[in-house]
Amino acid sequence: MKTLLKRIVNERERYYEMELIANLFGEYLFIRTYGGSRRSKPTRSIQQSFKSYCEADTAFHKLLQEKCKRGYALSKSNVGVLNGN
Repeated sequence: MKTLLKRIVNERERYYEMELIANLFGEYLFIRTYGGSRRSKPTRSIQQSFKSYCEADTAFHKLLQEKCKRGYALSKSNVGVLNGN
């Protein structure tokens, strides 16, 4: 599952990308990457590992709610993915 969020701060577009992937050891990685849209490299990338999909999915949706409260909105490219379309 991959989600891209965007918002505008001081007339500059910022992005926040969240991704859940399974690794070869049966764990799930929650990867967060963020930065300015005009930069070629991200400002930072953070990886967390979880033992189960349920834990990772809970962390994913909790962070998604926090980012939406901070003004981030879903990118047009992935609105249908989260709505099940």
